[in-house]
Amino acid sequence: MHFEKGKVYLVNDINSGKLRHMKGDVKNHSDIFAFLNFPDSDCLKVDFCYEKLKKRNIKELRKEVSSIIGEDFALEDAEYSEKVMIILFLLLKENDIVAVNTAGMSFYSINCLKERFTKITAFLNRILVVYNDK
Repeated sequence: MHFEKGKVYLVNDINSGKLRHMKGDVKNHSDIFAFLNFPDSDCLKVDFCYEKLKKRNIKELRKEVSSIIGEDFALEDAEYSEKVMIILFLLLKENDIVAVNTAGMSFYSINCLKERFTKITAFLNRILVVYNDK
């Protein structure tokens, strides 16, 4: 898979057959990458990363995201999805390419993530791979 900076890529994978290939493509594309919310032990976990952030940092990150996307960042009744998006934004600021597993997110939240991060990846000139196994 060829990746272009400033883009969001969606990988739909119903039987997990594309997972290994996608991970290899990400690793081959850049030395500065992160995997979020995958079941592997070496991948970052949303709750663990979020707990390490201080409330002040979370508020600042929300404001920063809201200014980039041009709308309020909050998702009603979607606390977990908000956590995913905050951590994802932070990771994109620090890495050239980030792959995120959408496990635990509703289809509405996944669509919001794709929509919002299309603007964010373009602004940061980074690459996001959204892995969906639903």
